[in-house]
Amino acid sequence: MSTRSVMRHVKHVIRTHPQSEVTVTAYCLNAACGWTLAPTADLAAADEQMMAHAGKEGQGHRTFARTLEDVALASRLELNKGQQEAPPLPVHDEEPRHERAAH
Repeated sequence: MSTRSVMRHVKHVIRTHPQSEVTVTAYCLNAACGWTLAPTADLAAADEQMMAHAGKEGQGHRTFARTLEDVALASRLELNKGQQEAPPLPVHDEEPRHERAAH
């Protein structure tokens, strides 16, 4: 008799942790341009800085690579019933794990 693994779909939600900020960084995609947006949690100010760069530099500077980063919280809807809404954010070490792995 063979043993077969049965996958059950678990309903879940992945969202921004309620204690996390969303941080945005960006850079201009014009090959000759070195403009970058320093990381900021002020999303409206980030939009304003990109618009100012596009207006100041002209037509060739309207496209940006933008990165939004947050701390995500995954919750299994059935298994997490009765647990606290969101665990506290972990204490930050010197550098994030995804960057540390690249070294």
